[in-house]
Amino acid sequence: MRTKEIIRNPNFAFLTFFLFLFFYYLLIFDASLYYHHHQPIFLFDKTYLKEFLLYPGGPVELITQFFLQFFYFNLLGAFFISAFSLSIFIIIYKFIKKIGDFKYSLILSFLPVSLLLIIQNHYNSPLMLTVKYLFAFIFFLVYVKIPERYKVFFIPLSCLIYYILGGWIYLFYIVICTLQELLFSKDRGKYIYAVLNVVVYFIYTYIAARYLFMIALKEAYLYIAPYRFYSWPFNFNLNLYSYLFFLSFPVLQIALFVCLKYIKVKVKKQNKLLVRFHHISAQSIFIILAAALILIFSFDRQEKKTIQIDYLAEQGRWDELLNISRGIEEYNVLVNFNVNRALYHTGQLLDNLFDYPQMKGADGLFLENIPRDAATATSDLYFDLGHIKEALVMAYEGQTKFEYNPKMLKRIVVTNIINEKYGVAKKFLDLLNKSIMHRKWVKHYRTYLSDKSLIESDSLIQLKRKFTPKSDFFIAISGNSDTDLIELLKENENNKMAFEYLMAYYLLEYRLEDLLEHLDKFKKLGYRKYPRHIEEALLLIRFIYPSKNVAIDYSINQQTIEQFERFNSFLSSFENKVKAREALKKGFYNTYWYYVLYVKPNRTELE
Repeated sequence: MRTKEIIRNPNFAFLTFFLFLFFYYLLIFDASLYYHHHQPIFLFDKTYLKEFLLYPGGPVELITQFFLQFFYFNLLGAFFISAFSLSIFIIIYKFIKKIGDFKYSLILSFLPVSLLLIIQNHYNSPLMLTVKYLFAFIFFLVYVKIPERYKVFFIPLSCLIYYILGGWIYLFYIVICTLQELLFSKDRGKYIYAVLNVVVYFIYTYIAARYLFMIALKEAYLYIAPYRFYSWPFNFNLNLYSYLFFLSFPVLQIALFVCLKYIKVKVKKQNKLLVRFHHISAQSIFIILAAALILIFSFDRQEKKTIQIDYLAEQGRWDELLNISRGIEEYNVLVNFNVNRALYHTGQLLDNLFDYPQMKGADGLFLENIPRDAATATSDLYFDLGHIKEALVMAYEGQTKFEYNPKMLKRIVVTNIINEKYGVAKKFLDLLNKSIMHRKWVKHYRTYLSDKSLIESDSLIQLKRKFTPKSDFFIAISGNSDTDLIELLKENENNKMAFEYLMAYYLLEYRLEDLLEHLDKFKKLGYRKYPRHIEEALLLIRFIYPSKNVAIDYSINQQTIEQFERFNSFLSSFENKVKAREALKKGFYNTYWYYVLYVKPNRTELE
């Protein structure tokens, strides 16, 4: 009997819904990947806190940042995002139960939440949207419960609500409060309160834009998220589901009013049984099934893999990265970039470079023509190459777009320690120390500043100091990345990564003459044979320039020669190379010859 009473209680449905969401975000969505993608930080620092208090909507964004830092732990991230969704669900349910005991109150309450699940099921969606809507519903619940005699004071105080929520969400709050007055309020002054809500909305937002904050009038009315979310890599924009969610609760209010007024839904007293057992259990099952279908069909698995690849690159888990990259169906230049890094770190760059389609050519190595927002990724590459000063420059540039990015703050600390700029490193360590999530990391590197001898035992710092250029040189403009690599090799001819990236660059740019100039370095660097793609390039040179005498240190593998003969034989059996493309792709897609013939971007007629 006790079990029956528990299941009959709506709280059982809420608990079931929460557990379902929690395990979904924990096991499938992976909240820690959301953290990696957004790189949030919360600093107990006056300057940092003040920045969020200088515009409407900032206070909730500050609260969101506090919670978001804990998404570093997948368990906590899954808990918080599930709790936020559940809270909105419960508030909507309480509102529905207040105006009438509808037979399917749980399902009706779930309808707006279902749209929210779609919105937040994408890694580029700002968590602050969910938190802002939650606060809007909390303020609305307070508004519904406040006695009539206090509304004349409460409504003018909504300027504080506007400051907390920001323009777009404040508009949502005003709309649902106005509809509450017009449709469900029995107070004599409901029309006055409805008009007053609308009036304060226009007045407060106008005053905020003109006299209180440094924001445009459009921002005052419609601001929803910081501008950084609208550019790469988030590319967030309000879509159809965002607008539907915005409209869903007001539409639900109108629908409930119509049901009460015209369909004559029977309203039970609150001290009677709310709904029968089978209604609660049936609704709970329906909600879980509906939520499961919504999450499954709205979840972008390719988006997850793309972010997961970037996460694994940061962790240096290169073999796992390459395994996941094989499941990527659509080309992505950032995936291409990280796959190339992984190929080098696993010793496969010049043997298996074309296993992944190099659709962007050299851009897949250096992100040369990608927007400046890719500075953080570029900093990673330069750090790998030992070009520490440029890694630092890119870290600073990344900070201009994503302020307080903890990954780049750490890069600034480490690169300055490598460069023996300990004073600068200390300033950024002091800043990071104001984040509870990074104090352990700060403590480790602070010991280096107090005892410089400890640095000698840090193999990473010692390795980077060894490869760091001792003299300055101008960084090449887009399209001439080989000059940077050549300069790095001049500084240290044993910089194997710089050499392999130089060879990969020449392959991708089809600069075979330049490749030949550096052919002798394979033996100097201890290679026992030419990598596969170098052999393929040498056979291509022989084929195009049969009279050219190319001095080589190693003989070309017979298997590579036979494969080249099969390639040419296959190609000649077709009338033209266009018709041969699909047939050649099956057996030769990962060869340099196929890349030159069909994949290389900006291929010239001469080529």
